[in-house]
Parts: sequence; C-alpha cells; structure tokens
Amino acid sequence: MARFKMETSTKEKKPSRQAWDFDAFRSQFKALDETVDEKTLVYFDNACTMLKPASVSETVARFHLRAGACGGKRSTHLLAQKVEALIQESRQEIADFIGAESADEIVFTSGTTEAMNILARSFPYKGTRREVIISDLEHNAVFLPFYESFQRGEIELKICPSREGQIDLGALERLITDKTALLAVTSASNVTGGVQPLSEVIKIAHRHGALVISDAAQYVPSHKVDFSALNVDFAAFSGHKLGGPFGFGILYGKAHLLNRLHSSKVGGGTVRSVLLNGSQIQIEYLDAPERFEAGIQNIGGALGLAQAIRVLKQVPAGILRSHIAKLVRRAINGLSKFSGIEILGRTEDLIDGSIVSFYPKDPQFSISDFNLFLNHELPRHFIAIRAGEHCAHLLHQSYKIPNTVRLSFFAYNTPEEIDLFLDALNAFAREAKA
Repeated sequence: MARFKMETSTKEKKPSRQAWDFDAFRSQFKALDETVDEKTLVYFDNACTMLKPASVSETVARFHLRAGACGGKRSTHLLAQKVEALIQESRQEIADFIGAESADEIVFTSGTTEAMNILARSFPYKGTRREVIISDLEHNAVFLPFYESFQRGEIELKICPSREGQIDLGALERLITDKTALLAVTSASNVTGGVQPLSEVIKIAHRHGALVISDAAQYVPSHKVDFSALNVDFAAFSGHKLGGPFGFGILYGKAHLLNRLHSSKVGGGTVRSVLLNGSQIQIEYLDAPERFEAGIQNIGGALGLAQAIRVLKQVPAGILRSHIAKLVRRAINGLSKFSGIEILGRTEDLIDGSIVSFYPKDPQFSISDFNLFLNHELPRHFIAIRAGEHCAHLLHQSYKIPNTVRLSFFAYNTPEEIDLFLDALNAFAREAKA
C-alpha cells in the first residue's frame, strides 16, 4: 500500500496580526547568508527574481524524491491519486491567495511570458472588434506576443502613452473605440515601480465592451491581491517573483472568459473526446484550466509556489506593505540628494510600489561602470542591482533613456542595506568626477 504523504514544512509559522519576527523571516532565505567573492550579499534585484525560502526547495525536493508520479487525471493508481490531491491543494492555495472565485480560474503556465502568449494566440477576436491597446509601460512579455499578432495581420495594435510612470487615462479614453477587444496594462511597472490605476482602466475598458489583462508579476509579491473584487478579466504572474521555483507561473481568468478562449496550446490532457465519423474528426476540448494545460505539468513548481505563498503569508499584508514602502521612501530620500541623477516617477506613486529606478544626467556617470563598481570595488559587500532596459524597450524608447538603474525591494531587505547602496553611489560619483 502506498504511504506517500507530503506535509507542509514544519518551519512554516502562522502569521501574527500584531507582530512580525523580521529576523526569523529573513533567516529562511539562505542565499542571504552566502558570500559572493567573500563579500556579504545585498540583494536589490527582487523584481527580476526573489530569493528562495528554504522550505520551498525542501518541498520541491521532497516531492521529487518521494513521489514524482503523474497526477490522478491520467493514471488512476493510488500514488497518482495522492499526487493529484497535492496538485489540487496547491491550485486552491493559489486561487485563495489571489482572490479567484474558483480553482478552475487558475491555469498553470511556465510564467507570465507563456501566459501572455497563450492569451495573445487564444483570444476570440470577432468581426471588427480586433483592436488591442497596450501601455508603453509594458514588459516585452506583454508587448511582443501582441506585436507578433499584429505582424500576422490578426489585430490592430495601439500603444497608450504614460506620464511620469503612470498610464495616461486621458490618452486611453481617446484611443479606445468600439473596435477595441482587449487592453493589456501592467499592475505595477517593472521599471518605474509605480502601481497603475488599474480599477480606472478596467472601468474604461468595460464601458466600451473591451476586456483587460494585467501583468501582475511586480504587484502580487508585495500587495494584498483580490482579482475578483478588482474585476480584472485576466491576469498573469510568475512564481519565481514570489520565492517559488523557476519555470512556473499562473494565468488567471474569469472562468466563463477562459472557456471562450480558443484552445491554442493543445495536447495530452486537453480533450474530453475525439470521435471518428467516417472521414470526419470531432474533437471536444475540456473546460479551463485543463484545456490550456497540455502535457505533464510542472507539479513540483505548483507545490513550490503554494509553499512560497504560505511563507509570504507569514507577514501580515499591512506590515508587508508598510515595510516595503518605508524602504522605497528611504531610497528616494537618499537618491534625491544626488543632483546628477533623475528618479523615474512621482514619489507618491512609487511609495505604493516596490521599485525605484533612476538614470544619470551627468554624462560622466556610466551605468555599466557603476554596476561593475558594486560588483567588484566595495571592500566588504557585493550589491546586486539591475542595470539596463529591464525587458521594457517601449518605455525606454518613449522616455528617450538608453538604460536605467533599478533597485527593487522585498520583505527581507533592510534600511541599513539601502544606506550601504547610497554610500556606494556617493563613492562612485566622487570617483567619476575625479
């Protein structure tokens, strides 16, 4: 008799409504204890990927070592049934975390990029309603799938501009028409960091009969999420940005809308029936989420993301938001003292996000050299940041900025780490002028 069982990690702590043990939380992220070239790590590249809690790695490893079988919707033996129960438990954990009305609204993907590609290929454009509007704030994971649809002549594509890091609602009102089928607007820019007025975007879209998909990859890790209450039609995020495994993410959609999408990603596990009637073949696809989950899914990824969510829930939502907002404000206050740089976005918008990006006004300030300086020239610390275009070429083109420096924060970061960065920036600026 199979005796496989997967328990939630014993290291998981129940969230407290009054207090948060910061040191205990931070201690779960073992990469922070490691050195880089014998230097202490300061990690400000969370918008690219969050570091992983130990219990996430343990959960994935335990599953692969002790089970690793198919789920019970294909094989029906007892071990497969137990694995299927774990999959559905993880799907429900994710659904509850983002405020989905049902676990059937959770489609497993390899990440935000695949989710956006699925939607771009599957959306049921009808008649003359073939316009798609995206903001110039969008990541290439959003822009490029719809651009390719435009190149194939399937849609008309419009770009809505932003102002000071926020989508221009006035411009959106002018761009949207009764031919608009879909709006793609980020929840929080991965460059400017500011949270977007998504509820207003949704109202504008729905008033014109259009639907909205939002890239929530930079929003979900640091905000209380309720997609149902927000009334967004589709959303996507990547598990690794919450401390989950790489190569796993979620496409969320209202159930009735998911079932209207074409089945563009097909294969094993997506069909209800295949009937041969003479020379005719009749295929009936399953409802969501199975109709989009062709082939064997990343089961370890699903279990790992569910565990990452449990770890994140150790921090009460209000405390998490307050902590990150204080880090953002400290970074803005410190950077504002440097006359040679320009911060992207307005302070009141940035405080609600988790990112601060800036670019040098002084031509003697080289972003690539500054990145190397943080890697190699500090005596005791290695500071990891992001320098470049951050897969957001549209935005950098719109702002006529070749590249930017991005600091992105999570719950394990400290004010003292920000001070270390500001000291490093000051030292580099002095060297650049020398």
